[in-house]
Amino acid sequence: MVSGIGEDYFLLCFLSSMGVLQIAAAYGRLHGLLLLRARVPSAALGLLLVLAGFFWFFLPGPRLVSDTDGGLDGNQQSLYFALSAGAALAVTLLLSSLVNRRRFSGRGVGSGLDALRQATYLQAVRGSLAGLLGSRPRARRVDRTESSSLPS
Repeated sequence: MVSGIGEDYFLLCFLSSMGVLQIAAAYGRLHGLLLLRARVPSAALGLLLVLAGFFWFFLPGPRLVSDTDGGLDGNQQSLYFALSAGAALAVTLLLSSLVNRRRFSGRGVGSGLDALRQATYLQAVRGSLAGLLGSRPRARRVDRTESSSLPS
């Protein structure tokens, strides 16, 4: 069960991770990951998310509570961080794909992270899957007339 401090820590990590992803996407010119159309406002949104997370967590008062006094131990902190960072990544990928779905054609995208410069995440995944499935060698269909001429 998540305690009050656990929920606050999860929110701190979630907001901070989303903010860092927006700052990194703006800096790396990964337009497919941006939640806003322009880089500078997206970086500002990222900074705002990081600051909002820290204010949410630290403003009510000191959070230096020992794990024996009801605080989070290291294992809980690492679990909450991993879950919140993963959730922030998933939300960022889905939201940016929805927001930018009409902005990019999704055709002729590159591979890897460079694909996110000119396509959304879902467009890049669709392009990669189509490339993988389209480049697979197809099984040769044997015609019945050919098989009858084969030696037994």
